[in-house]
Amino acid sequence: MSQNLITSGVVDPAQLPLEQVREEVAALLKISLNQIERLECWPHQIWVKLVESRAKFVSYRRLSLWIKQGLEAIARCTSRANLDQLGEILRTEREWYDNHKQPEAVQPWRNAWAQQAQHLRQEEEQLKPVKAHQQAGVEWQKAWQQILYCCRDCMGLEHIAPELKRQSQEFADLPEVVGAIAQLWQQRWQQLFSCPLPKSSTFFP
Repeated sequence: MSQNLITSGVVDPAQLPLEQVREEVAALLKISLNQIERLECWPHQIWVKLVESRAKFVSYRRLSLWIKQGLEAIARCTSRANLDQLGEILRTEREWYDNHKQPEAVQPWRNAWAQQAQHLRQEEEQLKPVKAHQQAGVEWQKAWQQILYCCRDCMGLEHIAPELKRQSQEFADLPEVVGAIAQLWQQRWQQLFSCPLPKSSTFFP
């Protein structure tokens, strides 16, 4: 079932700036603010009680504030998956404007969505080397874990320590990876012989 900005939870009518809603409703109805006796933001429409008159219902989509809400939602998207999901929601919203012969009203959404999509693509390209390096660090950690578990004596651990330290320099910017291996090396030493670390084994300061 298709969702709109409200049913999807993207916009909470109760959180809309009430004074701005009042001003836009007054402008829409071509009345002064003091002619609005009471106004409430209901789940799917605005309830407006006019002075010495019956109440009226106004659609949120008739307000420019609604377009602004869509633009803010687009700006909050931090991944392409989120942006695509929001795109489906805005497509449902667009149907209302199409049915009311106001297709141009959602053009700002189209422009903002395209700009955000381009921004996310550029950001993803910039992060590719970083993610590749992080993944390499994870694989390096797994490989050394296997090597450490294969060591059967302290002499073997001492023998591989210089190479382990040398390679760890490549991942110095990933302290959680290097720290985990250093800790594992020390734990492995104590597991093998239940003896204190030698003074010469401070390979990982």
